[in-house]
Amino acid sequence: MDMRVARMVGMCGVLALGTLGCGKVSKDNSKVIASVGGDKITEKGFTETIGIYVGDAAKAKDLLGNPAMKEQRNQILGSLVNQKALFQYIKAQGLDKDPQAQLQVTSAMAGAYFQILADRLVPKAEPTDAQLKVFYDDYLVQAKAANQAAGIPPFEQVKAQLPAAWKRKQAETARETLLNQLNQKYPVVFAPEYQPGPAQ
Repeated sequence: MDMRVARMVGMCGVLALGTLGCGKVSKDNSKVIASVGGDKITEKGFTETIGIYVGDAAKAKDLLGNPAMKEQRNQILGSLVNQKALFQYIKAQGLDKDPQAQLQVTSAMAGAYFQILADRLVPKAEPTDAQLKVFYDDYLVQAKAANQAAGIPPFEQVKAQLPAAWKRKQAETARETLLNQLNQKYPVVFAPEYQPGPAQ
C-alpha cells in the first residue's frame, strides 16, 4: 500500500470515528459490498467516502474502477470493515459511554483536526529554486550567528536535498500560524495559579 492510500485508510478511520460516511451511510439500493454484524457498507456509501478523501473525482473513479487498483481499493475496504467491527465491539463494551475513553477520543479527534487544518496552510506546490535559495540563506545566517557555519556545503551542492527540509519548515510554520490564529480568535485567560509555564 503506497503512502497516499495508507493515509486515505487513516482518514477513513477518522471519518468512521466521527460517525459519518462509511460509519453511517444513507439508505440506498446499491450493492452491499461488505457486512459486519449486520451493519452494511454499500457500494454507493464506499464510493462517496473515497471521493471525499481523494478530493478528486477522476482519481476516485480510477481507484474504484481501475483493475490495477483493485488490491489497494480492497485494502481500504478491509480497513473500513475492521473499523466497523471495532466500533461495534466498543459499543458492546460500553466504551462509547466511558468518560475516560471519551476523553481520549476527544483528544485524538482534536489532534486529527489540528493536523488537517495545519495541512491546509502548507503550500501544495513544489518550492522554486528562488524559495530554496532564500531558505538556504536564512539557515546559513542562523548557523553563522551560532558559530556553526563551518563545513556547510554551498547551495548548488545541497540543492537537491533542500525541498524536504523546506517542506518540514513549511509544516512547522503552518502549525505555529494555526496556533496564533486560534489564540487571536479565541483569547484564553487563566487564573494565576493555573497559568501554564512555557513549553519545554
